[in-house]
Amino acid sequence: MHYGIDVGGTKTEIAIYDRNWQCLDRWRQPTPAQDGEAFLRMLTEMVEEADDRCGSHGTLGLGFPGVLDDQGHLIAANLPALRPWVLEATLKAHLDRPFAIENDSRCFVVSETGPGGAAEGEQHAFGAILGTGAGGGAIIEGRLLKGGGGFAGEWGHLPLPAAAAKRYDLPLLPCGCGLQACLETYIAGPGLVRLHRHFGGVSESAEQWHQAWLGGEDAAQRAHQCHLELLGGALANVIKLLSPRVIIIGGGLSAMDELVEALPAAMGAQLFPDIKAPKVVRSRLGDASGVRGAAMLGAGSSTIDRH
Repeated sequence: MHYGIDVGGTKTEIAIYDRNWQCLDRWRQPTPAQDGEAFLRMLTEMVEEADDRCGSHGTLGLGFPGVLDDQGHLIAANLPALRPWVLEATLKAHLDRPFAIENDSRCFVVSETGPGGAAEGEQHAFGAILGTGAGGGAIIEGRLLKGGGGFAGEWGHLPLPAAAAKRYDLPLLPCGCGLQACLETYIAGPGLVRLHRHFGGVSESAEQWHQAWLGGEDAAQRAHQCHLELLGGALANVIKLLSPRVIIIGGGLSAMDELVEALPAAMGAQLFPDIKAPKVVRSRLGDASGVRGAAMLGAGSSTIDRH
């Protein structure tokens, strides 16, 4: 059996998969983000319960938000209690088996290029999650791209383009990562709301912006134009760097058909002349992708390296 754990700031999910990557069981617990010892107890108990439920000692992979610094400490704004630890060493002292750790967005692209995913078997793919944040990960030459520091794919923390900031008179906002004017602050779900309010709208959520846009509101239309230009440009930069054949969109904003359908043209407008934008597909596995990808990494699945 293969276990995947997807750790979030508010909830942590565990799922059990068979060798064909069919989910046999899954459940969630609230994440004790402010209490490190309680967090460790929760993880240990979830893994022990998984063993009890399936009567075996399964492989294990864990997906976390954020990145690990050079000393192995987790940098994740919504999990402050974990910051003091060298994460892998701390987990090794509590989990009685080998395990893999990876960023949740990179777990996403592993799952979506694996069996039954939106880009099954693809050797060159980029996964872009547009939810409360803007995370990403890449499969290049059939392998998960990690980079020297282990955080390759963090496209949401590329800087806001100066030309677009000037054209739309955008404020340079602080990002939760500690930098200023990261694209995530403008293109993720809360960023779309910020853009709408910048242009005079009053929405409190991406869904409210969408309703205003469907109703033809001017501020919502301007926010959509600005958002699509920023998003298309960001992904065009990813294409220039990595040359993926397919881009997989996940997260809450991927449910908006108009956004997904408009992306190829928005990217193409900022690519080299006569270079066609790669295919854009919506995540097939939705919220389950992160936990399944973690399980695949923990199992050392052949979907990670297809050579």
